This record gives sequence, C-alpha cells and structure tokens, in this order.
Amino acid sequence: MRLFFFISIYFAACFGTVAQTDTSKVEIDTSKVFQEAPESLVKMFEDIKADEIKKATTRDAAIEIDGLLVEDTKTKIGKDFFDYFYRDWEAPEGASNYTIFIVEKPFRLNITLIEISINETMVFQSILQPRAEFIEMLAEESINTTAMYLARYEEIIRQLDGDDRSGSGIF
Repeated sequence: MRLFFFISIYFAACFGTVAQTDTSKVEIDTSKVFQEAPESLVKMFEDIKADEIKKATTRDAAIEIDGLLVEDTKTKIGKDFFDYFYRDWEAPEGASNYTIFIVEKPFRLNITLIEISINETMVFQSILQPRAEFIEMLAEESINTTAMYLARYEEIIRQLDGDDRSGSGIF
C-alpha cells in the first residue's frame, strides 16, 4: 500500500503540469468593415439556390417507375409463361403509372392458375397447361387483353381530365 502511495506521489511530482495563465489580452480590431458582395454575385447565388430547390422538388415528384412487370411464379410452366409475356410485351402509347403483376397459383397436378393484375385490378385469369404451344398462345392472348385494358384506362383518364369536365367550381 505504501509502495502505491509513493509511486503515485512520484508520478504527480515528475509528470504534473502547471497551467500557465496568459495575462495579456488580445484586442479585436473593430474598425475593419466588411464589404458587401457585388449584386451580380448575389444574383448568381440566388439563381443557383433556386435551381437546386427546383431540382430537389422535381426529383422527389418524379420517382415513379412506369411499366414495371412483377413476377410471382412458382413452377417452370409459370416461368415459361412469364418469359413469353415479357418477350412480346409492348406497352400501349401514352400508358403511364402502372405496374403489372403476374401471379401463379398451383392448381391440380401439373395445371396452374395464372392471374395478371394491373395496379391490383385483375385483368386476366386462366388455367395454364404444361404444353409449350398452349403457353405461348395464352401469353399472346393475355398480352392483347392487358394492352386493351391499359389503352381503355388511359382513354378514360384523358376524358376525365379534359376541358369539358373541368370547371370553375361556381354553380
């Protein structure tokens, strides 16, 4: 115990530091006057700031993926159907803001049920058999049905947003 006491006193004496205080004060020169930035520099800064704000708001509003195909197949037959559908799919002109879900539900034995939904609205449903020519024919039929639905949906949206449906709100 005494040894510990002597070692701590030794370290305190040898390595102890004494803070030196500075009695001189530094005086700040308040006579300096800062010049204001030129108007052209201020205008350029405001333009850059406005552009950045505009980019940020449009970037947030434009994060919408159009025409996304989501596959939820479980068997080789369903995967083949999705491959045929994906290979031949072309969206109708002007179609936007849609997601296509292709869902396979296993049925009896080697037969499955295939469902195609657009934005969670079922558009096509059929039983899928394991023959390649039948799968390809069904994929073409489902493409036609899906494209017609999207075209009609976009036409209805255009009609609802048209000039004849807009008004001033005054009765």
